[in-house]
Amino acid sequence: MFRSELFLHEQPDDQLDHWFLGGDCAGWIYARLLPLPNILRETDPLMEDWGWYASVKTSDTDTSIAMLVYSWPYGENCWMIGLDPRRRWLKRSSPETIRDAIDCVADGIDGIITSDTRFESFGWHELNPFDTGVTDPRE
Repeated sequence: MFRSELFLHEQPDDQLDHWFLGGDCAGWIYARLLPLPNILRETDPLMEDWGWYASVKTSDTDTSIAMLVYSWPYGENCWMIGLDPRRRWLKRSSPETIRDAIDCVADGIDGIITSDTRFESFGWHELNPFDTGVTDPRE
């Protein structure tokens, strides 16, 4: 989770329910992940009915890591990126392999965010903050 004024965080009333905030954020992060070692392009950012989805693969090409980008409703200019492993159908990966893939993508995102002074990083949550009731990103 992080804060940045780099991305559009409000939309005009007449455009509500026509598109979701976060497309610029998803594209910006995704484009900076792709040149990193061990990150392979899979699904370019696309808008869903809850936010934005993109996915990448790492050295384990049987596991893709979905990058779920949400505008955080409890703080101005706050964003949440969820990482969710997705295995190829009928393929099994060890928990260690999956954890390594998630860590590779998380480390890449951390490197992008912490090296840019336009971001304030709040770190990662093991459980989805929407599910746990977190409203302050510093919790």
